[in-house]
Amino acid sequence: MIKFDYRDKVALVTGSSRGIGFATAKMLLDAGAKVMINGVDEARLEAAAKSLGKYRGNVIAHRADLKSRAEVEGMFKALIGRWGGIDILVNNAADRPVVKVVDMTDDVWDRNMDTKLKGAYICSQLAARQMIKQGRGGKIVCVSSGSWKVAREAAAAYCASNAGMVMFANCLALELGPHKINVNCVAPGLIDVGEEQTPSKVAYDRATVSMTPWGRIGRPEDIANAILMLCSPQADFMTGVVISVDGGLSVGRYGIPVSPY
Repeated sequence: MIKFDYRDKVALVTGSSRGIGFATAKMLLDAGAKVMINGVDEARLEAAAKSLGKYRGNVIAHRADLKSRAEVEGMFKALIGRWGGIDILVNNAADRPVVKVVDMTDDVWDRNMDTKLKGAYICSQLAARQMIKQGRGGKIVCVSSGSWKVAREAAAAYCASNAGMVMFANCLALELGPHKINVNCVAPGLIDVGEEQTPSKVAYDRATVSMTPWGRIGRPEDIANAILMLCSPQADFMTGVVISVDGGLSVGRYGIPVSPY
């Protein structure tokens, strides 16, 4: 297993009070990085910070709603004030509404787009400005989803925001390449992030696993591994790419009978 060394790096992971974001923050901390975790649920964020207590001065928690530029700017001010800069940004925060377009309200659409896309835009803008000022390059990883290229019923806002995330990252990769700042995307498949196991969720999971060559649900650590690789020197010549981490779900039509011709 590759061991990454991030002892001289400062990272911000958005939406990191649980799931993929939390696993990523923990892996970065294990590799020696200084990490700010973020979320909007104060109690959940405090619990996450407490569970990372063994890392002591290397981790801080900051509540900020990414839909608010003022709150994001306050978060970056706290981060830079604490550790002097930023080397790694992981745009992970997201909202996942399940509602058909004909039933959707503007609030649901706006909340999803603002959390995913506007949040990534503001965070990336502030991080890029600081990275350029520092003059030592940097890494930005955007967590999208396999839904960026595969439509799903009752997920128009979610799919559209993830498709937008990929194109945003591609444009940013072009702009920041001359500054040696890498911008890449990770597209997870079905991941177990501890959601409530309702009958509809169980049915969805079973159907998705049946179409996954690896035959299992992914773990947050599966995605965190890919993120850490993209933040490493080994990925210095990779920018503007989308890495699918989905057990083969996006490869093709798996699970159907073999064609007779």
